[in-house]
Amino acid sequence: MSNYYDPDEAKRLEKEALNYSRLAVEADKKNLKPLAINYYSRAIDALSRLIEREESQSLKQFYMKKIREYRYRLTYLRGEVVGKAGDGSIASFTASDTGGSVRDVEAPDSLHWLKPFKSSITWDDIVGLDDIKKVIVRSIAYPIRRPDLFPLGWPRAILLFGPPGCGKTSIAAAISNEIEAEFYPIDASMILSKWLGESEKRVAELFNFLRSKAMRGTPVILYIDEVDALIGARREEVGGEARTRSQFLKEMDGLNNKDNYKIPLFVIASTNVPWQIPEAFVRRFNKRIYVPPPDYESRVKLFRFYLSKVRYDEGIDFDTLAERTEGYSASDIRDVVQTAYLEVISEFFESGKVHEEGAVPRPLTMDDLLEALKRVQPSISMQSIVSFQNWNAKYGSG
Repeated sequence: MSNYYDPDEAKRLEKEALNYSRLAVEADKKNLKPLAINYYSRAIDALSRLIEREESQSLKQFYMKKIREYRYRLTYLRGEVVGKAGDGSIASFTASDTGGSVRDVEAPDSLHWLKPFKSSITWDDIVGLDDIKKVIVRSIAYPIRRPDLFPLGWPRAILLFGPPGCGKTSIAAAISNEIEAEFYPIDASMILSKWLGESEKRVAELFNFLRSKAMRGTPVILYIDEVDALIGARREEVGGEARTRSQFLKEMDGLNNKDNYKIPLFVIASTNVPWQIPEAFVRRFNKRIYVPPPDYESRVKLFRFYLSKVRYDEGIDFDTLAERTEGYSASDIRDVVQTAYLEVISEFFESGKVHEEGAVPRPLTMDDLLEALKRVQPSISMQSIVSFQNWNAKYGSG
């Protein structure tokens, strides 16, 4: 007997699958493999449930194709993560660094999913956002280099908030490279559990493990993507979620405890909806930094940055591109350039010249980019920008 077709449920699942697919691809592009693995898995789950409810055979075939693609990518990424964890790509802190014998700390079995990850993103990949980079360096990099110059301590928890696609995750990954930290990206789904008492236990074990790591002298950064999903209050929730928030609040307080004064452990969290974070948590983030959409000058720099990776015509008008992309995120601008370049590459393949010795695609032109702009719409609404600006005026502390 076939399942009853509920168009509203199908629409909800389609939206869920699209959202997780977008997050997976974004994390994959930023080389944040643990997050990409998590999001690809969730996208596959949503697509599988969607297939059961979908009546259209063509859509079913499309969803099955996407599932195969994501499963293939998952297999590859899981192999990469296992390799990264064991190949020494994140340097161990030696005994000479601490003046004594140091043993590495093993994660408990309950944290088997937690792996340090070495991202390839550096400050050079963060285009614009110079003021934000300066705040991050002063808050984290300087204290790590000379802790003796900070008798009053330094920020231990930083909240990055703003529209999606503007660089929050990239900033966290880049600072981990700047200070050569062990970088642990997670999201709420890795913590929350349906089993009573399990979620708060994971939070406690997570912080205990990371503190033990940092006590060896190696800087440690816990990066929590979409932190609102972990600590945001909801209208309907069970007691376990409230207890998880309480445990997390306790651990956040512990970051600034005098006993942990010199331990180089940092929490960096990001959110697209800061107004969903309870005020009790807002206060625990010493720095609350607004990561806005790129302004005019930053949009010029972003187009120059992404176009520097391909051949383009000298007639590109960067000022016009910047004028026409107000409200676009950094990710949107990358998509514009990518969309335009894919057309150039497709044209090259379809011309048959791809097999000719020495043949190369033609340079990207202004017309290609203007055509791409018609297809790539901004992902940020002006209404949401006003909401971020208002929250920043009330709580921001960059």
